[in-house]
Amino acid sequence: MQNRIIGLIIVIGTMSLFVSSGLLGISGDVSPSLVLGFMLLSAYCIGFILARLGLPQITGYIFAGLFFGPFFINYCNSSAVNDLDFLNSLALAFIAFCAGGELKLVSIRSKLKIILCLIGGVTSVVITGVTLSVFLLSSYIPFMSDYNVSARLAVSAIFGVIAVARSPSSAIAIISETKAKGDYTDTVLGVIVAMDVLIIILFAVIISVCQATLSISGGMDVSFVLYLLLEIVIAFIFGFLLGKIIVFLIEKVKVEFPVVIVGMGFVVIKFCHFMGESFYDIHDISVNIEPLLICMFAGFTVQNYSKYGSTFLKRMDSVSLPIYVAFFAITGASINIEVLKSSWFLGLMIVFVRTLMIFMGSRLSGKISGDKKGICNNAWFGFITQAGVSLGLLSEVVRRFPEIGGDIQSILIAAITANQIVGPVAFKYALNKVGDARAGNSKQGLASWKQKQR
Repeated sequence: MQNRIIGLIIVIGTMSLFVSSGLLGISGDVSPSLVLGFMLLSAYCIGFILARLGLPQITGYIFAGLFFGPFFINYCNSSAVNDLDFLNSLALAFIAFCAGGELKLVSIRSKLKIILCLIGGVTSVVITGVTLSVFLLSSYIPFMSDYNVSARLAVSAIFGVIAVARSPSSAIAIISETKAKGDYTDTVLGVIVAMDVLIIILFAVIISVCQATLSISGGMDVSFVLYLLLEIVIAFIFGFLLGKIIVFLIEKVKVEFPVVIVGMGFVVIKFCHFMGESFYDIHDISVNIEPLLICMFAGFTVQNYSKYGSTFLKRMDSVSLPIYVAFFAITGASINIEVLKSSWFLGLMIVFVRTLMIFMGSRLSGKISGDKKGICNNAWFGFITQAGVSLGLLSEVVRRFPEIGGDIQSILIAAITANQIVGPVAFKYALNKVGDARAGNSKQGLASWKQKQR
């Protein structure tokens, strides 16, 4: 730990010298490459230090980005952070591939009843609770106050569906950090990963309904349903084909395929966005193939329809650290404090309602499934964190609804920021509490695990 503290001081001192003195021609505007290097080193050190204090490493990554970002120390301005935005697309593709790869049908088969009950119970309760809460407050929300009832309900549903989203990247990072294994870990991870597949489908439905409701005609015909089904089918087909290509790379091509795969995911994201915009501009047809669903199903295909599932995850894990550090640090640097100031009340309201609904949905699922091990009673701790896919979905909201997307994004970023800070701490606490954590600092958790081994 002492070495990391010394290293952090050296990194901060060097960056301060560059920024303040104009050394190497740097004055005022810091180059994106220097920002990236500084963020990687400083965030890694802070994450390591917080981990030794019992907090999750990704919390350190986020705090590093927030503290050194444009709204505090300002070692990197907004322009430099925006120039690094392409890394978010790369990271989202990586997260989607890994999330699909973690969904192992064999391992979750014995816990299928509990997992399905948690998915159904938590999803339905959270969507209903958050949607209704936002709808009841919609007359006091400036950008929604002039809408009719159906439009308010449709926009409120966007808040509800994004509230369901979890963070597979955060969950996987915490599980990896604590070396967690056990029924609780397998169940929570299975729910989080499967729910991310579900949330992308639900998001596609909700956002398409919202588009139809907010359109000039305000109506929705049969073609809407057909286009939506077509989008989902195309995404699954492309994902299966992409998964087979990855299997071919593993078998036949000797390359650093994690880097190649992330690049493929980036291309998929940009291509899907380009195709959606082109169809709309040229043919006035709203066809929006979801790229994250393609990447996720590609990872699922490799894991469950080839013999290289473990190889795929091991090789992806070998490059995961710098991707996680960069992604969460840039996420922290992207947090707009001014936005939080203006949206904190609605954001905290959504955080409170969402957490309460997750708690209630988990308890209800436990009763329905007949959970005798008490997994569902603690499962809600693992469902708080939001990042990754949530931020990607918000970007899609802004792209689809340029008039109101920025306002929706501001409110939900306030909520996601709070969830992302509190969530990893809560999940790590739960892993120690139930005894699944092997590398945790909780004596109670370690004692519980030892008792299980006897």
